[in-house]
Amino acid sequence: MNAQLAKLRFAIGACARRGRRTAAMMVGLAFITALFASVVFLTDALRHEARLGVSTLPDLMVQRTVAGRPALVDPSHVEALRAMRGVRRVTPRVWGYLYVPSLEANLTIVALHGDGAAAEAPRARSDGRADNGDAVVEGRLPTDAEEVTVGATLAERLGLRVGDEVALPAPERYQLVRVVGLFRAASALRTADVVLAQEPLARTLLGMPEGQYTDLAVDLTVADEAGVVANRAAMLFPGARVLQRSLLERTHALTFDARGGSLAVLLLPALAALLLLAWDRLTGLGEVERREIGVLKAVGWQTSEVLQVRVYEQLVVALTGACAGVAVAYVYVFALGAPGLSGALFGWSALYPELRLAPSMDASVPLTILAAVVLPYVAVGLVPAFRAAVMDPLDAQRGRS
Repeated sequence: MNAQLAKLRFAIGACARRGRRTAAMMVGLAFITALFASVVFLTDALRHEARLGVSTLPDLMVQRTVAGRPALVDPSHVEALRAMRGVRRVTPRVWGYLYVPSLEANLTIVALHGDGAAAEAPRARSDGRADNGDAVVEGRLPTDAEEVTVGATLAERLGLRVGDEVALPAPERYQLVRVVGLFRAASALRTADVVLAQEPLARTLLGMPEGQYTDLAVDLTVADEAGVVANRAAMLFPGARVLQRSLLERTHALTFDARGGSLAVLLLPALAALLLLAWDRLTGLGEVERREIGVLKAVGWQTSEVLQVRVYEQLVVALTGACAGVAVAYVYVFALGAPGLSGALFGWSALYPELRLAPSMDASVPLTILAAVVLPYVAVGLVPAFRAAVMDPLDAQRGRS
């Protein structure tokens, strides 16, 4: 053990003696690792956000389509769905998108119902928390026709506080509303653009007539029967689109995985170029390195011991550079919001004004990234290290290969 530690200290000293060369390789490895890690961290965080968002949805969502486009749902479908076996609750929902020209972005208007709340809206409890994991962090839910509760992220971006009044562009005229509360959700997606309002105000803002709904939220007695109930609902309402929560979750995961995988593949040529550069630099020993190897073998070091020291040098360079790259990627994604890269993976520009991602990865993710960079680098250097280790001591000190 002491012998191995002595060799490791010697390898670290050798890296320090060749500071410029070592620093150049570390910077290159850190840059490549930061690119890969940023893509992985961003994809993982978006997949987690999507999973949190989908978990608040009902088991099934029934939408009506006309000419392939979503259309308003007639309430006559509600009773027919409630009569189906396995259906526990059917909630007609009023929600939609409201474009605000001054923000150049869409807000999602969600109506609260008289029985408490919409399926995905926060439902206040006595402890201030919401039934679905959301929480009203300040103020309360709206109770009057001109009151709204907004997501905390949206309020922070717009500088809104409880008690403020703001004019929203309804179809016929601007509608003045008063902010009476802020809510925060487990998923940042839900607080970035959501505005909660009573149903009459939501209909006014969205221009939706009475007696019509955006869609129907269906909760099942047994969630695993979603496929069977979805088929029955599709047969009962020809032309309707029945969305399953499990399929939405799988679609989001596949979408983010495909985008992240495509970006990662585009970075492979950069990693290959770095490994070729490393091969070239490790193959060409400098004068100082040759003399150093010659002295070691002249004082009795075996070929295997010289080979171990050379491998330790590569591990020190690779691990230091890769760890620095992972740290840079973490700050770039979760502290700075991945500027320049987020647009390629988010898939929206004006829909969400801002999205603050939270780390959701386990320890295996950074370890896998380190292994993906360190192991190829060390493998590339094995042959040059072996060629250096078997050099004749006299030839090494005379500068001959």
